[in-house]
Amino acid sequence: MKAGIHPELFADAKITCTTCGTVFTIPSTTKEITVETCSQCHPVYTGKQRKEMKGGRVERFRKRMAAGKKTES
Repeated sequence: MKAGIHPELFADAKITCTTCGTVFTIPSTTKEITVETCSQCHPVYTGKQRKEMKGGRVERFRKRMAAGKKTES
């Protein structure tokens, strides 16, 4: 490897989450990093993800068709 071309590696870089306040230490090329969401508070990782109940195009179409059939009778 060439000397002097590689960035400095900090073995104890401090990562801070602004949402939940969790602090991690990982190797990085920057000493301190601030993130908005981390694995401790992100909905995908915690399992507290909201399910949208709007439905897709097919469900909306079926709902309109069912409403139209009720008015015809």
